[in-house]
Parts: sequence; structure tokens; C-alpha cells
Amino acid sequence: MPATATNSEKPDTAVSKNHKRLDTKKTIKKQATKAWQVIVWMATIANVILILMLWTCCAITYLNPADHPRLSLVTLAFPVFLLANILCIPVWLIIKWKRLWLPLIGILACWSFIHDYFPLNLSSTPPKEGALKVLSFNSKAFGGNDANRDDGHNSVVEYLLNSNADIICLQESTIPSSKKEALIQQMEDNDYYSYDAVQQFVFTRLPILSSDTLQIPTRTNGGQKLLLDYNGDTILLINIHFESNHLSAELKNQYKDALRSAEADTLRKELKPMVGMLKTAAPYRAQQTDIVEEIIEEWLPRPVIVCGDFNDTPVSYTLRVLTQHLDNAYEQSGFGLGFTFHERGFPVRIDHILYSPSYFRSAASRIDHDMDYSDHYPIITYLIPLKQ
Repeated sequence: MPATATNSEKPDTAVSKNHKRLDTKKTIKKQATKAWQVIVWMATIANVILILMLWTCCAITYLNPADHPRLSLVTLAFPVFLLANILCIPVWLIIKWKRLWLPLIGILACWSFIHDYFPLNLSSTPPKEGALKVLSFNSKAFGGNDANRDDGHNSVVEYLLNSNADIICLQESTIPSSKKEALIQQMEDNDYYSYDAVQQFVFTRLPILSSDTLQIPTRTNGGQKLLLDYNGDTILLINIHFESNHLSAELKNQYKDALRSAEADTLRKELKPMVGMLKTAAPYRAQQTDIVEEIIEEWLPRPVIVCGDFNDTPVSYTLRVLTQHLDNAYEQSGFGLGFTFHERGFPVRIDHILYSPSYFRSAASRIDHDMDYSDHYPIITYLIPLKQ
């Protein structure tokens, strides 16, 4: 009898062990499900935050930096938050594809700003005739000594002549007075009219009807305003160097070193003076922008061309205001990021050409990376009159 009792207990023990194993598996599965749900919700919250930050960058362009100088600097992070949202797409494809709509909505909601920053226009060939070739270039004093050759010629000046552009707008184009007269004569010998003031030059094959400097608040920068005769129409040309941030070479090098170190305390320490410089310059650019916009509004609906070193990216108060009535040539016929300022660690497109869309359309806009005697690259476009 005892042996029989022992045998009857064995199945009960085995069943009990099976139940325990099942319970353990269920518990582990439940815990794993909860952990996965936590991961999904954390990813969702992170993605929502990234979307809100991306939208904030766009919204801040509607705030005047004169009133919100520090807040205006947030727009500089636009490409960072855009890239972060793009990276969320493969993440959702892996962990929960039904949430894929989240980054897509975040990106599509600010598509116009994305197109401004990264235009995806099909490539177009430069028109052979009937268009104005416009070139804008922060020449950094005509390339300095590096561009002066042993034969007495300057590589930047030679580049400008070979460009065969109809309108050339130069910024930061200081030149010794002993060489200025020879430069102007050289350009005139190649059928260019010229105007120089506030360390800027305009060379144009269109007759200059009048010329003057812009009356804008500034520490060291400036602008020019010219009226050009174009087949009986009068074009308002503005060549402007919006307020510089005055970031010294030493400050830039410290910032690059801080990026390489990847230490939060070092980065915060080095960023502080840079933020101060950027915050100081932003209100100047805002005031300059408002003045230029008033001049443009007074001249419209007659044709307008604005060239220059804006010291602002496509996602900024400056570009948003000035493109209310004008189109950005690179955004309309360029492709890609199109960095014009190429100093290592600071790649941005801050040089722009704007024009009246009711009078012109742009074609074959590009950044010329072959001219590297300055810390800027020239930006080039072709403006085709809508009525010929």
C-alpha cells in the first residue's frame, strides 16, 4: 500500500512542476511585453519631443530676433532635429511600423522649410542666351595674399572676369587704394560698370542709373542700393553684407576642440562666449532685414534682385521676411545643402540671391566649390525674364 501511494504522488509532482514552468514563462512573457511597451512609449515620447523641437525651429522664424535674440539661435539646430526625425523612420520600421506616421507627419508639416534648407530640384543646364548671370561672393579681401600671383595678377579677379557674369556682387572686398583704381579700370576694359562703397563692390554689364549706400544700423557691415537699366526696365539691385557674428579664429578653434573632446562641461564653457556673440549680432540683422524689406516693398512691383552674405541660414527670420515677396534662387533651381561658408566645423549656406518671381525665374543655381581663396564659396544663378 505505501508503494502505491508513492507512485500516485509522482504524477501530481510532475504536473505541479509543469504548471510552475508555464507560470514562469507567462510571467517572463508578461514582463517582456510590459518592457517592450515601455520602450515603445519612451520612443514615442522622444519622437514627439523631436517633432516639437523641429516645429519650434520653424515657428521661431516668425519672432523678431530684436525682441528674442537668444531664442532666435534655436533655428540653427533645425538640421539636427530634422536629421533626428528622419532617423526615427527606420527605428519605427523595426520596433512598431504602425507608428511610422509619427515622424512622417512631423516632417511633412514643415516641408516648405525643409525644401528651403535642402532643395531637391532637378538639374538644369545654364541657358545659352536671354538670361542674366548673377554671381554673389564674399571674397575675403579678394582672397588676400594667397590669391596674389607672382605675375602680378589676382586669381579672384581673374575668376570674376572668366565667369562672364552680368552682375557681380562682392562682400568683404577691401583692397588697397593703390590697387583699387587698377581693378576698376580692368573691369571697365571688360565692359563692366562698377560701384564700390562700404567694403563692397558691384560690377555689372547693365548701365548703372543711380547708386547709394544703405542706411542701416551696423557695427562694421553695410549695403549698397543700385538702379540698373535692363532693356528699358529699371532693376533695383541690393548688395548687402548683413551683420557679422564676429566669431574670432581663436573662438572657432576652441569650439572645434570642444566638439572633438565631447565633454559636456568643456562644450558648455566654450559655447558660452559664442552664444553671446551670436545673440548680439541677431538683433542687428533683424533691424537690417526690416529696413531692406521696406525698400523692397516700396519698389515693387518693379523687378528686384538682392545678393549678399546674409550671415543667416535658409531657416531664419531674415530669409522668411525677405522671401515674402522674393524667391530664393538656390531654393528654386539648386540641389542639396549647398554650403557657401565652408570653414571646417561651420558648414552652412548663408550666401543668397533673391529675385522678383513676377519678373524672373531662376535656372541652374549652384555653389562654385572650385573658388576656394575665401572662407565662402561663390553662389551663381541665371535669371530668365518671364517676358522677353
